[in-house]
Amino acid sequence: MKFKVTLIVLCLTFLFPIILSAQNADTLGILEMDDVIVTADRYSSIRSKSTGAISVLKRDDIAQLAGVGNLGGILRHVPGFAMLQLDGLGYDVQPIIRGFYGGGEAEYVLLMIDGQPVNALETGLINWDQIPLTAIESIEILRGGASSLYGDAAIGGVINIITDSDAPSSFGVAIAGGSFGILKASGSSRFSWGKRIISSWGNYESTNGYRDHANRFLRGLGLEFDVIKSQRIDLKFSASLHSRDYDIPGPLTMDQIAEDRIQGSPFFRFDTNDEYTERLALNGKVNLNQKSSLLISAAANERTLKGGRALPITAEFADVKWREFETTRLFFSGQWLSQNLIASDHLTVGVDLQRGELDVAWYNMVTGPASTFEEYDGTIGDLSSQGKGTRHASAAYAQYDITLVPQIRASVGLRYDRINDTYTPEGLSDLSSVHTALSPKFGFNYRYTSNARHVGNWYSNVAWSFKTATMDQLFGQRLIPVANPPDGISISNPNLKPQRGISFETGIYHRAVLIPEKLKGDLTLSLYQMDMEDELDFSFETFQYENIASSRHRGIEVGLHLERVDIASFRFNYTLQNVTFRQGEYEGKFIRTIPIDYLSSSISLPIMDHLRAMATIRSTRRIWLDNANTERLDNFSSVDFKITYSLGRISLELETLNLMNNLFSTTGFPDPGGSDTYLLYPAAERSVLAGVQMKW
Repeated sequence: MKFKVTLIVLCLTFLFPIILSAQNADTLGILEMDDVIVTADRYSSIRSKSTGAISVLKRDDIAQLAGVGNLGGILRHVPGFAMLQLDGLGYDVQPIIRGFYGGGEAEYVLLMIDGQPVNALETGLINWDQIPLTAIESIEILRGGASSLYGDAAIGGVINIITDSDAPSSFGVAIAGGSFGILKASGSSRFSWGKRIISSWGNYESTNGYRDHANRFLRGLGLEFDVIKSQRIDLKFSASLHSRDYDIPGPLTMDQIAEDRIQGSPFFRFDTNDEYTERLALNGKVNLNQKSSLLISAAANERTLKGGRALPITAEFADVKWREFETTRLFFSGQWLSQNLIASDHLTVGVDLQRGELDVAWYNMVTGPASTFEEYDGTIGDLSSQGKGTRHASAAYAQYDITLVPQIRASVGLRYDRINDTYTPEGLSDLSSVHTALSPKFGFNYRYTSNARHVGNWYSNVAWSFKTATMDQLFGQRLIPVANPPDGISISNPNLKPQRGISFETGIYHRAVLIPEKLKGDLTLSLYQMDMEDELDFSFETFQYENIASSRHRGIEVGLHLERVDIASFRFNYTLQNVTFRQGEYEGKFIRTIPIDYLSSSISLPIMDHLRAMATIRSTRRIWLDNANTERLDNFSSVDFKITYSLGRISLELETLNLMNNLFSTTGFPDPGGSDTYLLYPAAERSVLAGVQMKW
C-alpha cells in the first residue's frame, strides 16, 4: 500500500507541470517572492530554478518560530529533517536527513559558515552551539547527495549559515531565563565605517539541564569586517571564539526511566567535555570583467577538547576513559565563474584543499558494573594510548548550467576527490588510507507555469555521492578491555571503504498569490530514491566498524508556507524516510532509529496590538529500535508556544516548551551485549523561558 501511494505521488509530480504548462506570462509580483541563494550551485542563483531540493530560512522567519533554542532547533522547521536529541533539552541534537543518521559518532550532513566547512575533523560531528542565532542572517539547506560540488560528508545534505546582511546598521541585546536554571544573554552590532561594514556578536548561556549530570555552559564572540570594499574587489575577514563545558547524562534503561526519568546513567557520571574553538576566515570576490569573477575562501580552525567518555559494553557493564584532543585544520577554496560564454549559460570551475592535524591521548579511568562506578572517585589513571594523525583532502570540480529556452535549465557537474589519511600510534607502525571518488550529477529544471498568480518549476536530477570513514572510525585508538589480549581491542578499522550511492530525485517549487496583496504561498515537494553500497555500521559480532550494509533510501518531503502579508505566517512540513536493508540477515527490514514519519507545523499571528502568538507542533512516528524490527519506540509529539509583546524597540517574550507536558523518549538503541534491554534518551518535561530584547 505504501509503495502504491508513493507511486501515485510520483506520477502526480510528473503530470502537474504538464497540466499547468499552458499558462506562460511572468509577473514581477510573483517572481520577487523567490530567494537568491548560493549553496545550490556555489554561486548566486534563483532557488526555484535549482535542480535540487533547497530550503531557505531568513532572520525574520526564525523570529516567528516557537521552540527555537539553537541552530538545531531551527532545522526542525525544515522539510527533510528529523531532529532527535540526547540531552533532553535540545542542545545535543541529532539530525537525520534522507535516512542518514550517525548516532552521535559521525555526521552525514555538511555544515558551513559562509561557505566554509566547520564539522569536527576527527568525527565530522557538528557543534550546534558554535554559531549563535544573533549572528545568523539566513540559512540555506540543500538536501540530498551534493558530492558533485561539496565532496565527502555531503551525502545527506549541506547547511550553509549566511552571516552577511544588507542592513547598514543594527544593534541588539537580549537576556532570558527560565526552567532548569537556564540563563541566556546575547548581543550583536552592525555599523558602517566609511564604505566598510563592521559587525560583531557575543553570547553566553548556562543551564543545570533537565536531568542529573547535565550542566552546560556556552560562551562565544565573533567579529566580521570588510578589508577591501570596491566595485572590483570585495574581501571580508571574520574571527570567532567559542567555548563550551557540558556534562552528558547518558541513556537509561526502560526500568530506570520508570523509576526516575531525570537521573543520570551511573556509567556516564564522569562524562564531561571542555571544548574550545578558534576560527579565522577570509572570503573574497574579484570581478575580472563583466562576464567572469574569482571567488577565494580561506579558513583556519583550532579546537581542543578534554573530558571523560563512557562506552557501554552491555547494559550492565561499561568502560570510561579520559580523552584529550587537539585538532587544527586549514581550508582553501578557489573558484572561477564565467557566464554567457556561448548562450545564457554559466561555467563554474574550482578547487578545494584541506589539511587537518589531530593529536589525541586516551587515559584509563574505570571499567565494570554500576556498583564499581558508584565507588570510583574520578581519578584519571595511566596513559592507555596516544597518537597523531593527518588528513589531506584535495578536490577539483566543474559545473556547467545552461538555459536552453526561457523555461528550461539544464545542469551537469563533476567532482574528483582524493582523501589521504595517515595516523601514527605511539610506539607502533604508521597506518594510512587513501581513497578517491568521482561524483557526477545531471540536473534539469522546467518552469511549467508563469502567470499573474502562479509560478511553478519542476526539477529532476541523478547524482552520485560518497562518504569516507571518519578518522575516528579508521584509526581511533580508544581501547576496550577484554579478557584476551590484555591490552584491549579497538573499534576502529583502517580497512574501511567509502560509502557510495546513486540517487534519483524529482520535485517542484510552486509559488502563488492566493489573494492579491494579501495572501501568498510557497509549496515544495521532493521525492527521492538512493541506493547505497558499503554502508558503514558498527558490528556487534566483531565489535568493530565494518562495511556491512547495503540500503535503499526512499522518501517524500513536503513543505508549505502561507503568509498573510506582514501579518501572519503558517508553515507545514512532512517528511517520510523509508530506509531498508537490501541484503543480508535483515533484507527488507527498516534500519533502526530512523523515524519513518516526521511532521512539524508552526503558526505566527497577532492577537491584538503589539501582541503576537506563535505555536509549533512536532510529531515523530514509527521508529524501530532494532534492525530485526521487533521493538518500536513509542510515537511522540510536542507543542511549543511563545507570546511576544513588542513596543517600539523593546520586545518581551514568554515561551513554553512541551506545553502539554508529554513524557517521551526521542531515540534509543538495543543492549550492545545482546539482551532484551533497550537504552533510551528521555526528553524534558514542560519548561518555561522568559526574556526581553531590545533592537535599534
